[in-house]
This record gives sequence, C-alpha cells and structure tokens, in this order.
Amino acid sequence: MPRPAGIALATLAVVLLTGCGGSGNPTVATVGGEAIKQKQLDAVVAHFRSEAQREGKSFPDGKNAAFKPLRNRLLGLLVYRAELRQAADRLGVKVTDSEISKRLVTPAGGEQEGSSGDTFPRDSVEAQLLYERIFAKVTRDVKAPTQAELSARRNKAMSDFVARLQRETKVRYEPGFEPGP
Repeated sequence: MPRPAGIALATLAVVLLTGCGGSGNPTVATVGGEAIKQKQLDAVVAHFRSEAQREGKSFPDGKNAAFKPLRNRLLGLLVYRAELRQAADRLGVKVTDSEISKRLVTPAGGEQEGSSGDTFPRDSVEAQLLYERIFAKVTRDVKAPTQAELSARRNKAMSDFVARLQRETKVRYEPGFEPGP
C-alpha cells in the first residue's frame, strides 16, 4: 500500500508536468498578444513536406541543418498572417467562411483542398481575401492621372501599410524560433 507522502509526491509531479508547460503545444511566437503554437507550425511544416513529396522534391528533416531556417521562415508566414488578421480586425475588414469556401479550388479528384485535415489551403485563401480587402480599404482614396500610375501608387500605399504594420506589431519569438537572415 503506497504511503500518503508518496501519493502526494506523485500527484505533485503530475500537476507540474501537465500544468507548467507540459501541454505538448508550447507557444513558439506571440504576435500582438496572439499565440502561435507549436502544433500550428508543425501543421504548416507537414503541409510543405507533403507538397515536396508530391512534387518529388526533398524536404529537410528535423536533424538536417537546413530544417531550422526553413521552419523559421514558415513561422514567419504564420506571423504575417496573424498580423493581417489583426489589421483586418482594426480596419473592420471581415471574411466569411462561405467566401473562403467559394475561393477554394477543388482538385480533379473532387475532394476539396483542406478536407484531409490540412488547413493550409483554407488559411491561405483567408489571408488572400483579407489582403485584398485591406488593400481596397487602404488604397480607396488614392488617385492618379493614368491607370499605370494609379496601380503604382496603390501598390506603394499598400507596401507602406504592410511595412508599418510589421514595424509596429509586437512580435516575440521563443528561443530557437527567431527568424534568421
């Protein structure tokens, strides 16, 4: 029969392991207060690994020196998407699930992209729609004498907006997940 002290120590060990970062899904970056979790990053890495395999290309594994910089660039994509969502919220820009579904491409096999549990296609469409709507809002008052100049001015206005967004958004990377050169 176990001693009460032994039970207390075992209980304490379980509490410490489950309650203090032992969840198995740690935060890898924080964007304006929004956590990006390890599982989100793992899912994006798995998507690109799967794409590389489908195309017959190699993809570095976790032990390869090329993996960490690649993983961190993919984390940068997740950070950028979080920045876009937050900017859209501030600007009152919305995208519905219905609009995202309409934009998703159905492959020849008939299965809608993302239905296998891979949310990357859906998240990409959402980011694209948000970008387009933010672009429209940010550039709505831009004027120019020619269509070419109007396009250039709109592109510059949006580029400036994104640069300011990335400069002003507080992003904190956990150790080992910092973007590299």
